[in-house]
Amino acid sequence: MNGIHPSGRCSRFARALSVTAVLALGATACAGADEPSTSATPAPDAKKAATALDAGLKAHASGDLTTAASNYDKTLKYDPKNKFAFYNLALIDEASGNYGLAEQKYRAALKTDPAYEPALFNLAILRTSRDPQESIDLYQQAVAVNPKDAAAWLNLGLLLRAAGQQRSGDEAVLRAIGLNPDLKDPKAAG
Repeated sequence: MNGIHPSGRCSRFARALSVTAVLALGATACAGADEPSTSATPAPDAKKAATALDAGLKAHASGDLTTAASNYDKTLKYDPKNKFAFYNLALIDEASGNYGLAEQKYRAALKTDPAYEPALFNLAILRTSRDPQESIDLYQQAVAVNPKDAAAWLNLGLLLRAAGQQRSGDEAVLRAIGLNPDLKDPKAAG
């Protein structure tokens, strides 16, 4: 069910939240149509990297995760700082239940681009149960990068409440609902 947004940017098609845990049910493979490489200087093999990334995205979209991973690895061979390849490999690891590897690859994407919001969001989800404060920090970074991300605001609010920061949590939840009225405040439902 993974797909690529026509603009080449990432879109999350499914996020589910519960009061006790914040879970991502799915995510889409990502690539920047206008940025085949995230290196400071163009990779010498930029065209090969772009071709491998494109092949990975096509395989990913069709559900062939083995081929996708192989192509993302090729992308990194030609462009060792390609945040999209790291991110997409993390998605594959996460889908396979390899959360430690997924975390490493999200961090590698963020090392290349500390403001890469999809990696911030997904890493925050992975870190929620192990280190709620790190998760809060990651969501705060995500909403600083994309203040219109209602799901990140809601997750942040729920975590702040769980950490005893009721006022800040309530404000974040209200902001999330203001951005997406389909979201509901679990506190109000109880």
